[in-house]
Amino acid sequence: MAEQNPGRPLSRTVPDAAAFARTGCSLRFEDIAVGKLRLDEADFAPLLGFAPPPSRTQIEQGGATYAWLAPGEWLITGSEASVRAALEKAGENDLAFTLDITHGRATFILSGPEARTAIASVSPLDTRDRAFAVGAVARSILGETGMFIARLAEEGGQPQFRIIVDQTMAAYAVRMLGEPATRSIR
Repeated sequence: MAEQNPGRPLSRTVPDAAAFARTGCSLRFEDIAVGKLRLDEADFAPLLGFAPPPSRTQIEQGGATYAWLAPGEWLITGSEASVRAALEKAGENDLAFTLDITHGRATFILSGPEARTAIASVSPLDTRDRAFAVGAVARSILGETGMFIARLAEEGGQPQFRIIVDQTMAAYAVRMLGEPATRSIR
């Protein structure tokens, strides 16, 4: 059953990504909607009209991006309208659990030649091309907090990552990613 917020949406705190000052990469806040879907995998394609993304990957469909989180669990990101439409469509199945979690998440785009080094300094995740190709997704740690990370298409020949953290940890994530690297990854 779809969970919807019929009233006014909760306000989101936008962390000061301008405080990010790491050389060789940039971090910008991304104002997108975030939803969560839990549904028996066998019901995904009949209900939504397309196959779910394979394990640890994401696909774009109807203006929304569907990212695999776990068996039977997906993160949906995109414009408010596309995420809302996806959640409503999935919510037509009484066995689906849908939730708009936009208000509780902070989303960033980390890009540039030193983006991998910034991630490597706060996470054990291997983000090199051969281990984390474009379209790959993962849950990992970022310092002392959890994060969802997705490898996006390169921009200007440089790697680009979407990082989503709990909104309460957004300022911490900006600070951790902005600190000088203790190790490097190429």
